[in-house]
Amino acid sequence: MTRAGSGRDGGTGTGSAPLPQPLPRQRSSESPDGPTIGLVTAIPEEFAAMRALIEEQTEFYVPRDPASYVVGSVPSRESERSHPVALTLLGQTATDAAAAGCAHLLRSFPSVVVVVMVGIAAGVPNPRQPERHVRLGDIVVATQGIVDYGHVRSAANGDQQRRQFPQPSARLGRCADLLKADELGGLRPWERWLDSGRPPNLARYGRPPNDILRDRAGNQLQHPRRDRSGHPKGGSMPKVHYGSIGSADISVRDAAARDDLAERYGFLALEMEGAGIGRSSFLSGSEWFVVRGVSDYGDGHRDDAWRRYASLTAAAYVRSLLAKCQPLESTFGHGHAAAGSLR
Repeated sequence: MTRAGSGRDGGTGTGSAPLPQPLPRQRSSESPDGPTIGLVTAIPEEFAAMRALIEEQTEFYVPRDPASYVVGSVPSRESERSHPVALTLLGQTATDAAAAGCAHLLRSFPSVVVVVMVGIAAGVPNPRQPERHVRLGDIVVATQGIVDYGHVRSAANGDQQRRQFPQPSARLGRCADLLKADELGGLRPWERWLDSGRPPNLARYGRPPNDILRDRAGNQLQHPRRDRSGHPKGGSMPKVHYGSIGSADISVRDAAARDDLAERYGFLALEMEGAGIGRSSFLSGSEWFVVRGVSDYGDGHRDDAWRRYASLTAAAYVRSLLAKCQPLESTFGHGHAAAGSLR
């Protein structure tokens, strides 16, 4: 089950309405010493992959919150301090469910500073531009934001986004830049979880053998050579792409529609929750970020075989990303999160 959505890097047409102002976080009886990072998944495969990479975990329930949580920790940049995290599984897919789940999480854990959506997406292959070619199992990081391509104004000269989309966490964007710099030196910490390092309970999350690409007519195509597309040598590890991700309540299952949307908005992958996460987090005064593993190509030849592996690649990258981030100080009781600062 792939989810689709898209959009450029948050740009908007002339005359777009300004962003709504975020609401200050309401105080509650919750302790300010709770989780500082919220992790949101939409389907069981995503939840299981992320849960397997969380340490010191325990199940947690909050009165009057229909969701259940796994509370635990993941390493931070400081060896002596971990990030306390809360992981949840949405009851349904799509933007409304994501927005509601995000709101529940932030209400139940007012200490959360940043919400990270982690899971699978449909990738946009581009064999004619090898450097932008996305393959199954690859990781797409929304450093340039989410494009809510379903929230548009229809006009004679084409669709225009109705409102500028809130920008992703500059804090985690800078941590992604640090991972990118490490990769230039041959360091890819997320890979340790994708092969022999997989936890025993993720034995079925290995990389499938076949990555079949087809054109709009259904004919099989050749992928560009890995040295031209920038994929790691050997054929068993994913490439990390940085750019924008499209998000809308539209499940794309057509290669022509996928390519048309990608050309119009410039995104690398499509899904159905990021728009809800971004808006809900912003309006609650929190930072947000989206990381996706590519499970299919958003065409009519989808194969669920890649869902587990794609879920794991996204989870492994998120754990590596947070390991680059200094421990966060909760803003609970001090107004909304100051997006963009790197402590």
